[in-house]
Amino acid sequence: MKHPFTLMRSLLLTGLLLGKSGLEAAHAQAPAWQTATAVATASNGVYTVTASAPDATGTNLYVTGSFTGTVAMGGALLTSAGATDVFVGKWNVATQRFAWVQRAGGPNNDQALALTVRGAVVFLAGTFGGAASFGTVGLTAAGATDGFVAKLGDAGTSAAFVWAQAVGGLNEDRATALDVSGASVYLTGTFRSQTATLGRLTLTNPTAGATTAGLAHIFLTKLTDAGPTAAFVWARAFGGNAADDAAAALAASGSSVYLAGDYTGNLNLGGGTTLSSAGGRDAYVLKFTDGGTNAALAWAKSAGGTSADLAQALAVSGTSVYVAGAFGGFAIFDLNAVVSAGPANAFVAKLTDAGPGSTFTWVQQAGGTATDLATALAVSGSSVYVAGAFTSPAATFGTISLANSSGATARTADVFVTRLTDSGPASTFGWAQKAGGPGPDAAATVAVLGSTLYVGGSATPPATFGSQAITAANTASVGFLAALAAGPLATADAVALAGLSLSPNPAHGTATVQLPAGLGTAPATLTVLDALGRPVRTQTASTNARAEMDLTGLAPGLYAVRVQAGGSTASQRLVVE
Repeated sequence: MKHPFTLMRSLLLTGLLLGKSGLEAAHAQAPAWQTATAVATASNGVYTVTASAPDATGTNLYVTGSFTGTVAMGGALLTSAGATDVFVGKWNVATQRFAWVQRAGGPNNDQALALTVRGAVVFLAGTFGGAASFGTVGLTAAGATDGFVAKLGDAGTSAAFVWAQAVGGLNEDRATALDVSGASVYLTGTFRSQTATLGRLTLTNPTAGATTAGLAHIFLTKLTDAGPTAAFVWARAFGGNAADDAAAALAASGSSVYLAGDYTGNLNLGGGTTLSSAGGRDAYVLKFTDGGTNAALAWAKSAGGTSADLAQALAVSGTSVYVAGAFGGFAIFDLNAVVSAGPANAFVAKLTDAGPGSTFTWVQQAGGTATDLATALAVSGSSVYVAGAFTSPAATFGTISLANSSGATARTADVFVTRLTDSGPASTFGWAQKAGGPGPDAAATVAVLGSTLYVGGSATPPATFGSQAITAANTASVGFLAALAAGPLATADAVALAGLSLSPNPAHGTATVQLPAGLGTAPATLTVLDALGRPVRTQTASTNARAEMDLTGLAPGLYAVRVQAGGSTASQRLVVE
């Protein structure tokens, strides 16, 4: 029999059952779903979307997931080699079709759990069993399951695996999250094996016996991507002795590596640092500093209470570190506290990274009287987007309420996506949207491309996304991608900045911004953001005046121009040719 918490995690993450801080403001009308599409045009099996990442042009979304049987994707017919195989593809958001798709795996269960993109290079992580092929690269698991990390090169309308590496030993081991900073590929997961091999490196599980597997301990490692090859540089292992530990999310920013997950009892991080849970499973957030040939722990935070609390998603923007997941009962995030309305509610929290330490600045909760979970995060400027699943008959997001499609006695999960505005010391819910049907539905990933928000996950047809619907004849689970506007439909800021104009659009070389009058004498700040929400140009300008923005050197694609003036903010889309 599964441990109760393991069962709960399984139910939450597969969708089979799947506190507030600050002042709540009046919320904007939620944007409508624009599209909702099953990523396979035909299937005789089951498939799901588990992770996605946008490109920098705002025209493509890289998507990965798992499938069984035969599926038709992007003009290709993929057939699994046995049980569950991996797919990865480039989804064109205009055509809502794959430009290319690749399969990976072997006769056993193989799953993709994480994806990140840098330029025309795609990095993928997950688990595999037995012998698995990644294009022309073959891997063989040392035990029941090993973790993997792989690299693909995108050639536009085709792609090929470049290299793949295995992580693990003689028992159950898995890679669950990754991120990339420059040539450094950071990977995390868990291992039960007595020893886990990472290239020429070896990690020892302190709870494993001479002939038996140990508890699931966490590993964190770095590979250097040398183009056609990659090599492990350093690896760390840590965990506790009370129960299995989990590594769920990872984010890299320069030489800083952030890790989130959950643990029970004590989490021994080495060097005399130990986190202690408040009684049940607690969430953790860690920061490591990569010194080149090793990594040092910069700080460690724990949050939760006496029930099960877990972190599932992580995002970093400057010194702001956002984490989301689920909590039960009474949970403490430093000086902030939340109380769930049911067995488990979703949470999203912000930490401020002060270098050698950090503090939880605010925490928000969402959900109702049943089981609800946040699984994905994306950040663009002051907007924090959270997606997940809720089984409650009604789930609240600040002052907003969403009703489950299954009715007043809901038992199956619906998708939710919501936007919060981070004002620094506090946050407010701006809007919340739902999707789903009578069967289980759940979001696994969320990504921002320009002014559009993309949500991916699994749905059970028929599933309704507002006026959009997925009605595949296959009644089993299907992987979906759905889109809605990233911003609210109407806000005070938009009214205050009425008269703002941007021309020409599309633009080449320069664009002219006309600022309205009545915003005071303080200069306005103009910022050009790329499709990932990163500032690429910033300048000041006078109100009630025309300002020329230099676009020289920007790659063709979709951008946003953000104007901040007189305490108001507005953004407009800009296409650079």
